[in-house]
Amino acid sequence: MWAILDITNFYVSAERLFDPRLRNVPVLVLSNNDGCAVARSEEAKALHIKMGAPVFKMRDVIRRHGVELRSSNYELYADLNRRFNMVIAEHSDTVEIYSIDESFFRLPVLPNGRGDVAMAHRIREAVAQSVGLPTRIGLGPTRTLSKVANALAKASEKVWHGVIDLHDVELRNRMFATWPVEEVWGIGGALAARLRPLGVRTAADLTALPAAVARDVGTVVLERLVRELNGIECSDFAPEPEPLKGTAVTRCFGEPVGDRDALREAMVRRAVRAAEKIRAQGLVASRMIAFAHGSRFKPNAPSASRSARLSPATHDPRSIAGMAGTMAESMFVPGSIYSKCGVMLEGLHPASEAQIDLFAAIDPKAAPLLAAIDGLNGRFGRNTVRVAAEGQGDRSYDTKRERKSPSWTTRIAEIPIAR
Repeated sequence: MWAILDITNFYVSAERLFDPRLRNVPVLVLSNNDGCAVARSEEAKALHIKMGAPVFKMRDVIRRHGVELRSSNYELYADLNRRFNMVIAEHSDTVEIYSIDESFFRLPVLPNGRGDVAMAHRIREAVAQSVGLPTRIGLGPTRTLSKVANALAKASEKVWHGVIDLHDVELRNRMFATWPVEEVWGIGGALAARLRPLGVRTAADLTALPAAVARDVGTVVLERLVRELNGIECSDFAPEPEPLKGTAVTRCFGEPVGDRDALREAMVRRAVRAAEKIRAQGLVASRMIAFAHGSRFKPNAPSASRSARLSPATHDPRSIAGMAGTMAESMFVPGSIYSKCGVMLEGLHPASEAQIDLFAAIDPKAAPLLAAIDGLNGRFGRNTVRVAAEGQGDRSYDTKRERKSPSWTTRIAEIPIAR
């Protein structure tokens, strides 16, 4: 059977884990440049704060109700994701990371044909004890049913205590009868609108939809979803993720940039980070795209991009950074103000399969040099060793995170100490 575990209000729960002052008070986690709400505690939702609401439009609400604000701490969230998936892996030999706060996994079906609810509760307790995060788990014979079970557990947490098993067809029919179709995994507002004229308003209506009709309305994707809602698994689980075809590092500036050297330096830093990402996966890139633009809210904002072939394909930050710097200089328009830039690497394939350029000089010292750089940065922290074109590091070109919590679990100097 399939199960899916997700973390309750993950970003907020992660912030509360090491800061007890945030418990039982309204909390918002903010987007890049601390502009909008991307995560809300239950207390914040009770104040009718909407997802994506701009901070500047709710300053009165924040002040009046003492809403706590935190910048997104992606390093913390990624580390906690790794930790709770390690706990799941202790109980299941098949784990699929679905998102930063959700993971599918397999559990055995009991002799009576039901899901192992007791095991699900033990996994929840293990995550709570080992990681400290609150969870919900949905169980079902297909991934779609486990996802729906998880959503139902979220909606009725006090009744089901965080776990629902949809192996029971009778229970499934009873709960589907009142569950809105637009709440079903994979059914968005547009598709729900197309289904409404057919009388499909609940999950039960969707489950009863003939497969041929489902295919006509929503292609084979909807047909497969309807079959899965009926307990028929339609897609094989692939534990190995699809190989990357491309990667990107794009960020808004914390402060606008109007200097050619600053734009080049920022672009180089993003290029080096992109090279680091593909190198960690043993990949090389055969094409690079760089762009820079100004604020869309400003008249005559600059916008430009450049692309180039990388031959031979590479993950060497020296080559990629050099090309990125040249692109940035060619895009810069004197007198213009830039708010964002980024680098995309495409045509990715394993380094072992890279085609050698007949006319390119091969640097025999490149591999040990890059291994040494990655080793030092991995041991002592990113940017311990950097490409000279990145600058001295005294200026940050990243987005503002003025309310970011400490790196509680990823930097030894910021580990909390109990006194």
